[in-house]
Amino acid sequence: MKPHIFLIMAMSLDGKITTRDNQGPRFTSRADKIRLGQIRSQADAILVGAGTIIADDPTFTPSKLNREQRLQRGMAANPIKIVVSGTGRVPETAQMFHSKDAPALVFTTERISPNRMERLQCVADAVYVVGETQVDFQRAVKILAEEYAVKQLLIEGGGQINFALFEAGLIDDVYLTLCPKIIGGRDVPTVVEGEGFDFLNIVDLELRNHDVVDGEIFLHYRVHRD
Repeated sequence: MKPHIFLIMAMSLDGKITTRDNQGPRFTSRADKIRLGQIRSQADAILVGAGTIIADDPTFTPSKLNREQRLQRGMAANPIKIVVSGTGRVPETAQMFHSKDAPALVFTTERISPNRMERLQCVADAVYVVGETQVDFQRAVKILAEEYAVKQLLIEGGGQINFALFEAGLIDDVYLTLCPKIIGGRDVPTVVEGEGFDFLNIVDLELRNHDVVDGEIFLHYRVHRD
């Protein structure tokens, strides 16, 4: 059975998820960071692209409170950590590989070089080749469900990964924080990038909940299914 897949992102009013100097989502408030921790505490696994690892180098280690919430739900104390890269351009020094509090997985393609494969296999718990030139997310999700019993999968970007998952029809829910900031920049990353959708293929969402805290708007959408 496919895991429930939910995406969380924070963006400026003009849709940017970082700044021109690549400072990531540091423009969000403490309330947003608390919300992120709460939503992460519901996930069996967290998936990001290589760009997120390179830019932010997250550990994905929950706070003490969030770990307690996970344990109360009968979950592992820490979520499985997953990075996706078609060429394996993930630094072996990334914190996700060295905190050793949960499995760290890599999904890549046949474009990965033998040298990169060997180096990642030394630090990751597993490296999976799922596709020739593009990561096959259907295969990746099936592996997570069947081999790791993942029932709740959280996606944290970036924009290319988000587009690929929407294109594959895998996203079920979207949690979006709208921050009262303007960043600008034609080349600054946005929430969803990739090739984009034609008019007839636009992804339709239904607003399920919203909340306003000190000027930030927290939105929860459900993806419409045909």
